[in-house]
Amino acid sequence: MHRAIGERQRWAWLAAGTSAVVAAQLSGLQWLWVLLGGGVVTAYYLYIDKQLGCEGLADRLSSVFGFSGKVIAVLFLFWLILTMGRCACLADLAFPTVDGFPGLGWVLLALAAWGSRKGSAACAGCGGVLCLFLLALYALIAAFAAPNVQLEYLRPSADYKQGICALGLLLVPAVVWCIPVKEQKGSCRKLFLLLPVAAAGLCAVTSGVLSPELAKTRAVPVYDLARSVSILGVVERIEPLLSAAMTMGIFCLLSALASACRVLADQLGQWQWSGSLCCLAAGAAMYPVKTLPQDLFIAGNTIFFLILPAVIVMAQKKLKK
Repeated sequence: MHRAIGERQRWAWLAAGTSAVVAAQLSGLQWLWVLLGGGVVTAYYLYIDKQLGCEGLADRLSSVFGFSGKVIAVLFLFWLILTMGRCACLADLAFPTVDGFPGLGWVLLALAAWGSRKGSAACAGCGGVLCLFLLALYALIAAFAAPNVQLEYLRPSADYKQGICALGLLLVPAVVWCIPVKEQKGSCRKLFLLLPVAAAGLCAVTSGVLSPELAKTRAVPVYDLARSVSILGVVERIEPLLSAAMTMGIFCLLSALASACRVLADQLGQWQWSGSLCCLAAGAAMYPVKTLPQDLFIAGNTIFFLILPAVIVMAQKKLKK
């Protein structure tokens, strides 16, 4: 079956997509707010994972809501297309010194379209392999930049809006729960608690080296951090590696969104090119969504990736009773 993936693949896919969100959008935020926002999102992930079991959210829409579930699936598809367009725009941030919009985003969307055509299992397997590389690279950057951290730069601020921003943006990789898994053992849940710690750690190193004031003004603060890192005094220019890592993370995020689009479209009628068609629509949507305010996407993510799954899970409980 093209939709079912392995449980470990789901977690690795989720971690790879999260790395893109953290590096491209959250690295300029205060570490404490990223930790708190990430902690809330991770607790929600664990809850949804336990309640869904091997099922996917897309399959539950029809079983719980019937015809209304198909209407919700259409609305969900529309939001996923907008989100894909927004995430494709992040590809331009992977190379901040070059104006690559919208070319690189279109290339990644084309790869995600082909991946969704091959099936969720193929995309999840690719995400699992890339996750290991991303983990090693970001850990390397953080480790060699840590000695330059100024402790006075790590003093947290009272700007709670950063926590809301972190929470809303970190919800995007939750789209992997639309896709069912083959079996569930729960062996990776405790290990995943380290993800918000890792995200907050990268933000702490970034602001600790650049200063919070400077980090806020930079388009991609972690890229400026990479410029200041020297590995054993030999390798001094690792920005290309960081750009490659961000590009791979964005691809993992786009492939998850495209695969979720195909699974949701299956609720209306099965067609192997449905995910690819959504990627095509997302490519056209890149121009308008680039100008939309970030608060709109934070609100939309909260509705579709947080509130809607929680409603689906609670409705299923009531049906069982």
